[in-house]
Amino acid sequence: MLLEADDTQWERQTPCEEWQVRDLAGHLLDVAASYLGYFRMAREGYPTEDPHGMRCYADELGEAGLAFRALSRHELVARLQALSDELFGQFRVLDEEGWLSPIPHKYVGPVPAFMMVTFQLMDYAVHTWDFQKALGKPTQINPEAADILVPFMFGLKAICFDDEAKALDVSLNDVNLEVQVEIGGRSDDVWTVTVKDGTYSFAPGPAANAQAIVRYQDPAEFALDAYQRFAGGEASGDEKTIAQFRNLFFTI
Repeated sequence: MLLEADDTQWERQTPCEEWQVRDLAGHLLDVAASYLGYFRMAREGYPTEDPHGMRCYADELGEAGLAFRALSRHELVARLQALSDELFGQFRVLDEEGWLSPIPHKYVGPVPAFMMVTFQLMDYAVHTWDFQKALGKPTQINPEAADILVPFMFGLKAICFDDEAKALDVSLNDVNLEVQVEIGGRSDDVWTVTVKDGTYSFAPGPAANAQAIVRYQDPAEFALDAYQRFAGGEASGDEKTIAQFRNLFFTI
């Protein structure tokens, strides 16, 4: 992906507000190094700190992505290739037990090892789109990757649920909604999102009492909506419910 950029494109602005193309590489390098450290911490039984939570995620990772700007394009990409090869090698040797073993994560706390693989798939899928957009290329998310990521994107929305309701004009305790989410391109793929008593939940299957329906044309559109690249999906139903549903999540 990043090898396709030349020196004249290295400082192009991306859809990520604070990042240029070179900072996408910096972010992926930072994350690869972090994940390798997390696996080492798990193997060695190192003590861990309390998770930072997702509210500071965007700011902290945004700054980390900028930390490699002094490196040349080739050195940054070479470092990224080296660490990525090592990290993917770590993924490949995971057996069934290892796939489920807990790995510390700075922001969300311990997660099963397969989630580290999933987080990398999210990064490469969405940031490839960012890269293509920055360079004026036709944009797409790999359809197979997007398809795999559908349930995890609901999980991403869950950990980015704005329980302080900063973007809403009412208290979260006054929000009671049920939205049916339909993902095109997947056979009968229907989900229910519920917010009740200040809590967000999701489950596969149609909504019993949907106040609104949001239909995405395919998993890629849903992934880009979850990452807030744009407000995707065609919504129908109660306008207030739709507006609340669109504003339930803080930005990462």
